[in-house]
Amino acid sequence: MAQYALPPGAVKRRTAFGLLDADGWTWASLKATFWFLLIIFLTGYVPDRAYYFTVSPTIDLGYNAISPVNLCPPENQTLPCPAPLGAVVPWDQSPPELSLPEGRSSAGTFTSGENFYIVGGMTAEGPTTSVLATVVSEDGNLAAWQEGPALPEARADATVLNLSSTPYVIGGTGPDGAPTGTVFQGVVEEGLLTGWQPADVLTLPVALSDAVGVSTGGGLYLFGGRTADGLSSTVYRSDLPEEGQPVLGAWTEVTELPLPEPRADGTAVGTGGAIYVLGGEGPDGATNMVYYLELDTHGDPAINPDTERPFGWGVSTGPSASAALPEPRVNHSSFVNSGTLYAIGGFGADGAAVATNYFTVPDPAEGIIEEWLHLDPTNLPSAVAGGAVAAVGRYVFLVGGSDGTAHLATIFRADLAPQPPFFRLGLFGVTVPALGIQGEIGQQLGYIIAASAAGGNFVILIIIAWMYSHKRESFRFFQWISRGRFRAPPEDEYAL
Repeated sequence: MAQYALPPGAVKRRTAFGLLDADGWTWASLKATFWFLLIIFLTGYVPDRAYYFTVSPTIDLGYNAISPVNLCPPENQTLPCPAPLGAVVPWDQSPPELSLPEGRSSAGTFTSGENFYIVGGMTAEGPTTSVLATVVSEDGNLAAWQEGPALPEARADATVLNLSSTPYVIGGTGPDGAPTGTVFQGVVEEGLLTGWQPADVLTLPVALSDAVGVSTGGGLYLFGGRTADGLSSTVYRSDLPEEGQPVLGAWTEVTELPLPEPRADGTAVGTGGAIYVLGGEGPDGATNMVYYLELDTHGDPAINPDTERPFGWGVSTGPSASAALPEPRVNHSSFVNSGTLYAIGGFGADGAAVATNYFTVPDPAEGIIEEWLHLDPTNLPSAVAGGAVAAVGRYVFLVGGSDGTAHLATIFRADLAPQPPFFRLGLFGVTVPALGIQGEIGQQLGYIIAASAAGGNFVILIIIAWMYSHKRESFRFFQWISRGRFRAPPEDEYAL
């Protein structure tokens, strides 16, 4: 086949500084990719950012993989900026008028919505029947404490668990200072605690105090504790007979899953997929050991498919097991919030009260604790052991406790949600303040602004397409608005 040469005088067009053929596939592909990304940017990314600029306090532009410049609001006080995951805003002490009527330690807590109760505990006169009630406002302030429905009998060092919005006071020290086996069940009406009744079916097989426990979707667990004969390693379980039924069965011993060693005065927390028993008093005194038990979706111990038996307890000294607390702790306080575990205060190995606050975020897939973190700004204002802890909304409260010499009436509060940086300057992006309009109004405004941005950018794309298809008219228009400063190119430059 004959090969035709270019017409005389014709020159093959080049672009990109002469690197590419202006009529070739490479240049055509680059232009197509550019316009494809531009369309996504204008009709997708820009409206998305417009929405979040309306409803969020800050907005990210670009990608802040590394941000050497970070500015945080003063509400974070002395926290690093940005605050590590799980860090709390430094603790505040409530004013004297909101202190407890008298000092108490080793009490339990129960929360129902905004209602907050302190149950029993040890006072200067011994175990008490007193139940104190307050209300927590949205901004974390407390109402004055009022006397709530008293327990049928004085209790301290009891295990207070919440299942289906019903509190259970399990065992504990009685008026004579000895462990008890009784269980009191709270009566809750429309979110308010109105009384207590004995739960005879839940009477413990053996009198216990200083035990720890958790509630799961399947019932209640109780670990260790102190009997009349000393420390215990027994694990008890009370099951719900049917899913969704609020009737608990009698305690049964989980013989295949005793604690690796006896334990009392520790803490236990559950994350839904696992249970952690933290520290406490063991045969050799205060310990920093952490025991870990994996659960299935029903709250039962997870089964090893190879042995068809429960996996058993993971111990912090073994391979692939949860990390131990940095130091031994007894009578500390623990809670879980958004997957973060906390171990606050307590007595150290030397018997002195401490103010440290350790926190960790277990691996979300396996539940293993890689390490415990500690920031000096998140320590308690003063040393406390045996404080009653509860998280209500975005705040956590540590009520009462002991400094090793006397029972305390103080209340400490911390904000669980430090503010993110309001300005971040990174290598590939920036974070800047936004409008932060909350509620339904903010959402509706966000939708309107996002739709307007998408519609406006779509119109711009149509105009650009028209200009590309009518180049001569476009040049004439720009020449007209620039009063002749643009020169229309020769006719052949408009050829496609």
